Amino acid sequence: MKEQKETKIEFFFEQKLKAHIDCFSGRFYNGGIIEINSKKCFIILNDRVLGETPIMFEEIKNIEKMKEEEE
Repeated sequence: MKEQKETKIEFFFEQKLKAHIDCFSGRFYNGGIIEINSKKCFIILNDRVLGETPIMFEEIKNIEKMKEEEE
């Protein structure tokens, strides 16, 4: 399961897709992954509200493609 999550994170990063990330705490984030630190097990997400935000792999419950708001 852990490897699947890391594979999805790498896919979103490499494809430059914006992600919607749900955390076990109930918090969620939306934005593009700008860095993956595999050694320390975290990502930096450019959240559309908070800006650059570190998120630990262990905090992430689910990651999926972010739905863009319709204009």
